Amino acid sequence: MSENWGVVEALRHARHDWMNDLQLIKGNLDLGRVERAKQVIEEMVLVAQNESKLCNLKLPLLAEWILTYNWSRHLIKLDFEVLQIESSHGLEDRRLQDWCKEFLEFLESNVMNNAENQLSILLDITKEQSRFIFDFTGILKSTNVVEDWIRNQQTNGENIEIEQLEEEVLVIHVTAG
Repeated sequence: MSENWGVVEALRHARHDWMNDLQLIKGNLDLGRVERAKQVIEEMVLVAQNESKLCNLKLPLLAEWILTYNWSRHLIKLDFEVLQIESSHGLEDRRLQDWCKEFLEFLESNVMNNAENQLSILLDITKEQSRFIFDFTGILKSTNVVEDWIRNQQTNGENIEIEQLEEEVLVIHVTAG
């Protein structure tokens, strides 16, 4: 599932997303829904600010993977929010990206393909400790399989805490540093 995006291809995807947002604004203005158009603009600004924070984490592999994830076909839609950033965090970019990719591939193999599956990643990066919160909503095929996978990750030295695990909700905290 790994894509190696060239500059032109990346710009094409980004332009497509941007044009969709502009069409939403134009459509709402054409219908006289000025407040909704303003709301779409505010959402665009928040997304851009969040993308900027992600790019400033000094984790280029992770940032590229997150920013381009939804450009390919997946059973899970990914979004993210950067809560706090400190550039001197000491995190290993490749290891973090590899773990996130592995987790999403595992999760995709364990979700119902006819459901709206959504995963939000909250990144809280500080010098002392970095925390990643993975908040999934959708339909899991088996909570037991998910719990076993997470326990196996804990055995392999990952610091993962399950906050909630149900058929339609999974929230885990991964800490590093």
